[in-house]
Amino acid sequence: MGERRGGTAVGARARLGIVGVLALAVAGGCGGPARDMSATMAVTDVTTGWLDIGLDELGRSKLVPTISFRLRNVSDSHVRTLQLNGVFRRCQVAMGGEPAVSEVSPADPEAGTCPGEIQEWGNAYVRAVGREGLDPGALAGPFTMESGLGYTGEQPRVEMLQHRDFVDVKVELFIKHRADPWVRLGEHPIDRQLLTQ
Repeated sequence: MGERRGGTAVGARARLGIVGVLALAVAGGCGGPARDMSATMAVTDVTTGWLDIGLDELGRSKLVPTISFRLRNVSDSHVRTLQLNGVFRRCQVAMGGEPAVSEVSPADPEAGTCPGEIQEWGNAYVRAVGREGLDPGALAGPFTMESGLGYTGEQPRVEMLQHRDFVDVKVELFIKHRADPWVRLGEHPIDRQLLTQ
């Protein structure tokens, strides 16, 4: 009797081990390697500026940094389920004559952006492409992202953009394909131009 119970327990453990290995193999096979979305999707038709969102509760004009753009599938395969995130950062102000440097958000000379502050200055999330997907060469969008933070003032809106205390802003774009990790798509300076809704 004792040997039989022991044999049954060993057999049960062996079956559980086989089931576990099969489950891992199936899970690994379904996921596959993450796609390089920075090489798959290209940001096009970019417009940035400061959106006039009207008056705040104190009757002051409020301007928020905004970006509008499209995505193009530059790969040769169909792509589904994409999410976008935009992180807005104010430019770091240089102190004591030294150039500003940021370890968290360094300047991108190719994009023409500044070193960004450590603290985010708002963010925006968009579900860009659903299960219907995007064919090779096809465009999605336009997408518009705006920060919840901005500048307020009692002066005319154009003067707000020219104020001596005005600090420029940039936006960092990230993309996520299905359950893959977020991937950086690039960043863009927010132009000092007034946009209307």
